Amino acid sequence: MAVNRHKKHLVIYLEDRPYRGIVNGVKTLPNVNDQVIDARPPCGGWAKVFAELEDNLRLLNAKPEMHALLLMDFDNDFEKRKKRFEDMLNQHTCKNRVFLLGVDDKESEDLKAALKQSNNEAVGKILVEQCPEETNEHWSNAHLRCNAAELNRMQQMGIFDWLFV
Repeated sequence: MAVNRHKKHLVIYLEDRPYRGIVNGVKTLPNVNDQVIDARPPCGGWAKVFAELEDNLRLLNAKPEMHALLLMDFDNDFEKRKKRFEDMLNQHTCKNRVFLLGVDDKESEDLKAALKQSNNEAVGKILVEQCPEETNEHWSNAHLRCNAAELNRMQQMGIFDWLFV
């Protein structure tokens, strides 16, 4: 079922197939409102995720109910990716509705091993199962701790109010 574009919704731009698995796991949780999630096909690289965002900035600026989440590998260079993200959004009205999360390692598959999970769907489930009440100990993992400020920003911007039921 497609999201209602006239209500608050989250468009997710994914780097690759493992992130698709993570999102699929999240969407199966009973506390997640999967009807507000529009996960786009994997882009095929972090640079292509940024290109996809850039292609959709006009739409994001025009649609105040639309929010975006970029999921990508930071390749052990989180600060550089974060700066590019911030620079891209700096002059846009949608900047408070666009978020960046990812794995600070070469591959999202490394997270699966670090969390001792057999598949990416299981990774998605354990990362989000306790939200929005709290983030769990898995987010303090070396691969994910860079996301703390962005998760806090998402919560402050009210995303959790309609993303979780």
